Amino acid sequence: MKGFIRKLATVGLVVLILALPITTFAQTIISNEAEEHILSELRRANIPNAAVAVMQNGETSYIFKDSTQDTLFQIGSVTKSFTGFGVLLLEDMGLLSVSDPVNRHLPWFDVRYNDIPVTVTIYNLLQHRSGLTSDERLFPMAKVTETTDEFIARLIGLELAFRPSTRHIYGNINYIILGLIIEAVSGQSYDEFMTQQVLHPLGLHNTFTNMERAHETGRVIGGNRLRFLQPVSWNPPIHPTSIPTGWIYSSITDMVRWADIHLGTADVSEQFARVAQRSHENIGSVDFFTHGDYSYTAGWYVSYGNNRIRHNGSTPGYSASFRIYPHTNTAVIVLGNLAHGAVPFGAFVSDVLGGEPFDSVEMEFFAILDVIYTVLTALGAVYVGLFIRLVVKLIKRRNDGEMAKRRRTFKMTWIIDPIISVVALVLLYVGPSMTANMSYEFVRMYSPASYAFAIAVAWVAVVYSLCSLFIKIFMNSR
Repeated sequence: MKGFIRKLATVGLVVLILALPITTFAQTIISNEAEEHILSELRRANIPNAAVAVMQNGETSYIFKDSTQDTLFQIGSVTKSFTGFGVLLLEDMGLLSVSDPVNRHLPWFDVRYNDIPVTVTIYNLLQHRSGLTSDERLFPMAKVTETTDEFIARLIGLELAFRPSTRHIYGNINYIILGLIIEAVSGQSYDEFMTQQVLHPLGLHNTFTNMERAHETGRVIGGNRLRFLQPVSWNPPIHPTSIPTGWIYSSITDMVRWADIHLGTADVSEQFARVAQRSHENIGSVDFFTHGDYSYTAGWYVSYGNNRIRHNGSTPGYSASFRIYPHTNTAVIVLGNLAHGAVPFGAFVSDVLGGEPFDSVEMEFFAILDVIYTVLTALGAVYVGLFIRLVVKLIKRRNDGEMAKRRRTFKMTWIIDPIISVVALVLLYVGPSMTANMSYEFVRMYSPASYAFAIAVAWVAVVYSLCSLFIKIFMNSR
């Protein structure tokens, strides 16, 4: 009996020791007041599940909103830092050079500028200086219904948006091609190479480049997007070739480990430490953005002076913010399962940590869009209701013989109403794609769910306003 009690006490002590970091750290970096304020803002942003980590001088505080340290989120474009790391690791292994032309490793890669073949280097892709941009209408992502070979066939002979090396314009397709280079050079799939050569050797066992394997853990939290100011489930399928640009799953604890590696404070091999630091360097020509703050390196935005390294991420159902500050040995990481919702929180938590007055997180752009679509849907529904009422009233009058007693006049509002409906419908279709450089299909995937309702109501408004116009003209002509 005494032996059993002794074993029980030992197990209890081990559990207590393992639990101490979560409890203790929460008191050492973020005050209770600050923690409550951050949680309040997460609730106000309608993010169903979230995990926040703040690292400072070797200590870590966690804040959880209906999640745990092991909950898996998609990390969006923070994935690019992993893909960039994989490419630089292959270079460090002597299997490629970032100055290599892409077609040295992908012979099919043939792109043009002004209809003249041009050379794109691997570093052009890493730095988004290739001429392949985020204009999804020109450089589309792979469709779920097509094979990788079919997707590659669509890339051959692409016309670039600008001459390589002359500009920086962000484009997901750059990192899709880098994923294909990793496969060609390593002789492994992107998933196999990243898992066996990068993730597991770095101790990142809760980070997955394979969706099925992530879901098999039972720890994936479902994605969401906004609809009428509330989150609704949204988990569209994604083609495997797109994973290198933004579809890795990870936990907050693995993200803390990733931050440790890039701060240079993690216990990793000399090679991994060297590759991590190289990923922050502007290997190509120095060309900072017009505002003079950041350069894009190998999956990171790096500030002038290297005092801030960051990347945000967003997929149709998730979002993330990852910021590290090497000069102060600090990091802020936010993961959430609402499209775009967690993106502003990196800067917000950093400000709270820096002693800024408690403030509210600014409403994210797509949340504003959801408000707009919600209002348009409501107005459109009222508009349609009025038209239905008017048409029914006109038909009733005609059947009752009242139309003959009335003076027949033609009103300009009969023409203006359908014109307004048609203009609204056209703007809903082309507005988002024109402003965000996305195809209509891509807009539907990334926009709030209220967008589809606004489109549907606009169509009904067009049909009813045109029908009403014809009825009025017909009845007025008799």
